[in-house]
Amino acid sequence: MTGRTVSRGLFICALACVVSGCTTVQYVQLREKPPNPILERLTTTAFGGPGPSVRSRQFLTETGYSGSHDFVPMLRHCHGYIGGNHHREALHATAEISYLASQNAKSHDPPLAMDLCLDSAKFSWIAITTPDDQGRLTDPNEEFNRQTTDIYNTSLQELLRLTKESGDYRLGHSICMPVSGRVLNVEIPFPTEWLTPEQLGEFDFVSNYELLNLRNRHTTEGVGVPIMVRRQRPKVPGDLEIYYADGLSLPLTIVAKFEPGSCLEAHDENIRLQLLDPRETDGIVVDNTLLPLETDLSTPLAWYLTDPKKKLLETFAFFRSDKAQHLEGLYMIQPYDPERIPVLMVHGIWSSPNTWMEMFNDLQSDPVIRDKYQFWFYLYPTGEPLTFSTANLRDRLKEMRVRCDPFGQNEKLDQTVVVGHSMGGLMAYLMTVDSEDKLWKAMSNLPVDKIQADPETHEQIRRVFFFEADRSIDRIVTIASPFRGSGYSNVFTRWLGGSLVSLPNVTSALSDLIFRQNNQSAWDRMFAPRTSLDSLNKDSAVLRLVNQTTAPDNVQHHNIVGVKRTWFTRNSTDGVVKVKSARRDDVDTEVVIRASHSGVQRHPETIAEVRRVLMQHLEDVRHRTYPVIPVEHSGSPSTIRSVQSAQLTP
Repeated sequence: MTGRTVSRGLFICALACVVSGCTTVQYVQLREKPPNPILERLTTTAFGGPGPSVRSRQFLTETGYSGSHDFVPMLRHCHGYIGGNHHREALHATAEISYLASQNAKSHDPPLAMDLCLDSAKFSWIAITTPDDQGRLTDPNEEFNRQTTDIYNTSLQELLRLTKESGDYRLGHSICMPVSGRVLNVEIPFPTEWLTPEQLGEFDFVSNYELLNLRNRHTTEGVGVPIMVRRQRPKVPGDLEIYYADGLSLPLTIVAKFEPGSCLEAHDENIRLQLLDPRETDGIVVDNTLLPLETDLSTPLAWYLTDPKKKLLETFAFFRSDKAQHLEGLYMIQPYDPERIPVLMVHGIWSSPNTWMEMFNDLQSDPVIRDKYQFWFYLYPTGEPLTFSTANLRDRLKEMRVRCDPFGQNEKLDQTVVVGHSMGGLMAYLMTVDSEDKLWKAMSNLPVDKIQADPETHEQIRRVFFFEADRSIDRIVTIASPFRGSGYSNVFTRWLGGSLVSLPNVTSALSDLIFRQNNQSAWDRMFAPRTSLDSLNKDSAVLRLVNQTTAPDNVQHHNIVGVKRTWFTRNSTDGVVKVKSARRDDVDTEVVIRASHSGVQRHPETIAEVRRVLMQHLEDVRHRTYPVIPVEHSGSPSTIRSVQSAQLTP
């Protein structure tokens, strides 16, 4: 092994440790055995197996049961008290014993076990939805009622497990009970853009998985079975399909609803198996009462993130920026909603959108944030120079605006918030300013019209070095951003980075053209800026522009600074960026978080600050008035559309 190879290897390892904003991790792992909230309440029979709980045994005793320990005579006895003075307890005991009988039959008679699970779900549902003496439904999460709710949720989940194991069952199709012939008709009572039968793919139960490497598991207690579903692309894709990543997972809760009084019928006429998106639905309505759903928003997200294909994304997109160009773009992990304000999250160098998942996991759990905002993520080859990456982001946002809002009439899109970490924060800032000719003059001694090149190259020069602020961006949050550069961008790392990073041909050719026509010496051209590491040098042209400008008055700028120590000075650092580089005097707010560079965007205090900013943003836009742009109605409809587009499209 040569010394050069060793030095490259050391460089890669060192840079990965200090610069990476996100390491590839596993977010979920299969449990050896899913949790079962019923088991801990059960007793042991004379034969050593699980028997009825103390509560059900007390009901059997009080009602004079003196039969055997077999489940069949117990069920007959319990049935006889449904509708009488012990109605609710009879329902609870019947549901519990039906579940026990299903577990006893599962190994030797799975079809019978399925029917018994359905019985258990039915009787527990009727118990949950039976009004009290005042004619009101009780809280299914109240301690006493929760025992019945657990039976309902567990038996319904067991029924779905047996159905899935019985053959090639596809979610969304009706389920026919193999013994009784009863049918569970599947409904989607509140369909969304993604929640349609065509897009329901592989599914699994959240209880099968243990959450890893996400700090919080956001769940709610209630009725139903939380599952996660892989989204299948529709056969006829819409205009926004290009923004939806492959393999996205949907959090759903499945609820089985039974008709009132069906507990007394041998065959249920109408059993509805409803699929509900907990991000869009607060609960399920029964007798004008909203029953809360059992939900889990975190595990489906982690299930999606745990993908072997994502393992080398950060490193690949840094060193092989030329091969990663096809990955560049804006991504949504929720369907586009014109009624929600976009929050665009931009990762830093040697990173990917995965770096935001801790923050996204916590923010989406807030019902107000979830109701008012939609989250977008920008993925880009982080080896490219900052100016090129920002130009690409600017283009992607314009393209998305045309697809989402071709006439520029959606005010929500003009309230966009951009959150950026490290180099992503610099990109967020650059999206808010006009470059004029400052950037070009810092790059070249020649006027742009003196550059000898074809029209396409001149267009590239203007796209990258001459730009205007994106007027749709209303507020930015920058996190651990090196406004005055980073010490890790030095002569050695820049040279070695230039040797290792493969850039797209267009980027390399344009850079070489500028250096060559400026008559730079061979020595200067060897150390000329080429990659993102060059952009982070304190003397780079783009950072000079950053420090010669300020965000316009109509754009709010919130800054978050990381520092590793419990005390700090201007020379303190987060491990990559010094405090004096990360701070700015012209921001609207600035907070200091005790965290490392690679961890500050995941820190609870950072997430709390971003949430505060988003809540403040809602308050500000609520009191804002927008000018009404009159539309000239004379002329043809096509003329009117072109006038609107010219006036309103950014």
